[in-house]
Amino acid sequence: MSGPRVMRILTRPNVGGPTRQAIALWHEHRELAVPTLLVTGRVDHTEDVLSPADHGVPRLTLAEAIGLGERATGWVEVPELVRGIAPFGDLAAGRQLARLLRSLRPDVVHTHTSKAGAVGRRAAHAARRSHAMALVHTFHGHVLRDYFGRALSELLRRGERRRARTTDRLLAVSPSCADELAALGVASRDRFAVVPPAVPLAPPTTRQAARRELALDEQPFRAVAVGRLVRIKRHEDFVAAVASVDGVFGDVVGEGPERARLLAAAREIRGDGDGDGTVGPRVTLRGGVPHIARLLPAWDALVLASRREGCPLVAVEAFAAGVPVVGYDVPGVRDVLTGWGGGLLVPERAGPAGLAAALERLRHSPDLRAECAAAGRAALDRFRPAAVARELLELYRAAL
Repeated sequence: MSGPRVMRILTRPNVGGPTRQAIALWHEHRELAVPTLLVTGRVDHTEDVLSPADHGVPRLTLAEAIGLGERATGWVEVPELVRGIAPFGDLAAGRQLARLLRSLRPDVVHTHTSKAGAVGRRAAHAARRSHAMALVHTFHGHVLRDYFGRALSELLRRGERRRARTTDRLLAVSPSCADELAALGVASRDRFAVVPPAVPLAPPTTRQAARRELALDEQPFRAVAVGRLVRIKRHEDFVAAVASVDGVFGDVVGEGPERARLLAAAREIRGDGDGDGTVGPRVTLRGGVPHIARLLPAWDALVLASRREGCPLVAVEAFAAGVPVVGYDVPGVRDVLTGWGGGLLVPERAGPAGLAAALERLRHSPDLRAECAAAGRAALDRFRPAAVARELLELYRAAL
């Protein structure tokens, strides 16, 4: 018997966790006879595309998806759906989603990320007047604090509270993410179910092979920070930590608008940046590195200096690679390092000095590195896409 028809809506198919999860869930739900139409907006020129079509999800045009109606499965792009503030684009995207909803008549509409959650749930709520469907939204984190000014943050919080009242199931990717959303008044805590992210894991390579591919010296102890170069990630704390420990080298993997500020902060610490992406002799900004999960064994530690995370997928990838993880005791990070996996949790007030002390401990203790790696590997089953897909299917059935 076929499962419920699902329309999954994602803001954009950029290189990031939500896109990878959506692709993995499309395949796992197909195995469970749950037909899914993945609907995304478009990626702008500042980001790289992670095309679902390149990973086995058939691409449809909007006209093809509407023509197939209830038989439509695959991936369709709605170009009008974009990130950021775009009132006219949002209205146009809503109209296109309404056309798809009338044609597909899904049993479940599952939205992911803020913009898709706003535009998609608005369209689905209107469509429910003529066709019954369950409405589900996943918070992969949130931008309701620390991203914007007070007035805009409050406006965003009010919008989430309003949409939560018409959403059948609210999901968060970690307990602390759900706790924060409840504390911000989005909905009561008992309305949130915690479903960890589906993390597709490719077999990592060996340390020696990864270092050769990245042209890294075989000997030094190297730590890495992975993520967009944005303020919330606090990569400057990572740079400061590495720079303060003799014998520890570091790499920052990622691109973003904070690159110039990060270089300036690193130059202030070291005083000898050379302007070509290398800061001093021991910290390197590497930009985006394709297939970073496969190459994580090149490093001896992953550092998460973020102010908060929903659930950091790169930590799960480090677990699979056998790489110890160090991070601040903040929402999302504490979940993966104490509740679900293992690693070294540093009090946030300790700052870069605390991160540096944790790196020193790892550097001088092979037993501690092995202990962290073993704890991480033991947590992997929780994040396997097949397990998450089954959990979501049960939630869909309960919502229906």
